[in-house]
Amino acid sequence: MRLSKIAYGLGIFAIFATSSCATSMEHSVSGSLTKWSPVTIDFHGPLASASSIEPNPFLDYRLQVEFTGPGGAQYNVPGYFDGDGQGGLNGNTWRVMFSPDEVGHWTYRVSFRSGDDVAVALDPDAGELAAFDGATGSFEIVPQPEDAPAFYRWGRLEYVGGFYLKFRDGNYWLKGGTDSPEDFLAYNGFVNTPRRPHRYDLHIADWQDGDPDWGDGHGKGIIGALNYLASMQVNSIYFLPMNIGGDGKNVWPFLGEPDAGGSPDNDNVHYDLAKLRQWGIVFDHAQRKGLMLHFVLNEAEEPNKRELDDGALGVERKLYYRELIARFGHFPALQWNLCEEYNLRYRFDPEVVKSFAQYIRDVDPYDHPVTVHHAGKWQEAWGPFLGDDRFQVTSFQVNELDVVEAWRQQSRDAGFPQVIGMDEFFPDKTHPDNIERHRKEYLWPIYFSGGNVEFILDDLLKTEDFRRYEALWHYMAIARDFMEAHLPFWEMEPRDDLLTGESEFTGENNVVQGQVFAKEGDVYAVYLPVATQTGTLDLTAESGERGARWFNPRTGEFEGDATILQAGGQYPLGPPPREESEDWVLLITRPGL
Repeated sequence: MRLSKIAYGLGIFAIFATSSCATSMEHSVSGSLTKWSPVTIDFHGPLASASSIEPNPFLDYRLQVEFTGPGGAQYNVPGYFDGDGQGGLNGNTWRVMFSPDEVGHWTYRVSFRSGDDVAVALDPDAGELAAFDGATGSFEIVPQPEDAPAFYRWGRLEYVGGFYLKFRDGNYWLKGGTDSPEDFLAYNGFVNTPRRPHRYDLHIADWQDGDPDWGDGHGKGIIGALNYLASMQVNSIYFLPMNIGGDGKNVWPFLGEPDAGGSPDNDNVHYDLAKLRQWGIVFDHAQRKGLMLHFVLNEAEEPNKRELDDGALGVERKLYYRELIARFGHFPALQWNLCEEYNLRYRFDPEVVKSFAQYIRDVDPYDHPVTVHHAGKWQEAWGPFLGDDRFQVTSFQVNELDVVEAWRQQSRDAGFPQVIGMDEFFPDKTHPDNIERHRKEYLWPIYFSGGNVEFILDDLLKTEDFRRYEALWHYMAIARDFMEAHLPFWEMEPRDDLLTGESEFTGENNVVQGQVFAKEGDVYAVYLPVATQTGTLDLTAESGERGARWFNPRTGEFEGDATILQAGGQYPLGPPPREESEDWVLLITRPGL
């Protein structure tokens, strides 16, 4: 798929000759120089164009910068060719972006190599010394301000050995996101984006003074959409950066005009600097608003899976991973999802999927969580990744709720507890008419089973107005607020076995009984999808007084009077304050908690 010349959407660009004599040792450090905020270092090196072929600035040069922190920690960070540094395709700017995780004195040393395909080589000695190789420098990092926005205040979202991700300088994180539209980046305001259906016009009003923009209003729709989602406490957004040959056929980071249906003649080794700069603006705003970036790197359809290296881990795929990591890996909260429905239609062999994960792990200096999405039977699809520490998070697409509790136990038994992500999993989609049922059948049961959730929406790729689902976002925010404000959820376990005699709720795909989430000795939370019969909770293992309060998952309020119960036996939960045919939560805690 590597071509001898590039036809770019805005015209044919000249190919600049480059050599090691076109070098400069000058480089500059910029940024706020605060903890977690990106430090940008620009090097003035070989002059090139994004369309250059011999050498290709993306593939035939490799910029790596080793950063050493005040405590001795080291990060080997990939850099990239950035044209004129402002989105222009021609120039001599070579850039690295780094997220410092310590306050104090940082030093760096540069490796810059040239040679055929050197960018995707993992051998540090591959290729030959070039340009500013060996350059060194230092900078001082100060604490992040108290008003630093969202993820730039809490730091990197990391796997910490349990069933939930955690911010380095913040709390454990509970995902509540949107999976639609998966072609979120097919936005009319981005340059060189043909067949771009999304305008998000109804969210232009959500754009605020001081928010980023470009082209005199071109950014307002997508930035406004992020503002709205953040205002509803949605905290994750799922999207494809490349859907050539997939459903939308309208998103890619590559230069030129590829065959959107997929073709071995497409050029996938030159990148669109102008478009990627605009993507970066949007991603940065998402981080500032508290939205995790869920990168889904391949789509289910066969032409998409085969677009890069005919489905293998070759030069094109390695470069694709490297470019995304180099340009966006500095963001604190993101997740690499290797493929939507990896085992559907053209099936990636699990060993190939593992090779993808390993390459990302080798290149990503921050070890952002990696997962892969599946279709069909979850035991068969995810069995090959059980206990594999390259897959810190699951991405389950199933109807059955029992997968959450079952996989928690299986991954724990395998010696590597995996964070349970339930993604794009509703066969009936989240139509607004179904949201009351989804609250009872999926949202609270998944959270009280110890999982995380992203909702696929009824209009799929056609999602333009996120307000259409405002009731869903409202209920999801209530559930997350309850978990975060009242439960040490990262220390809790599903204990449905403690509850008997309760009513059942018959959903579309599940018969849901009462859900018990517990940290024994401290706190019990009971979700009842129907409260006509609330049942009996087994507290025989406890002793002493406990406080009990009813919580309304429809309003987000505690209702009725708090009661005191004596643990040490079987405790009848009794009726909720009102509306026994609806769902309720009972929170039982030790005094003082």
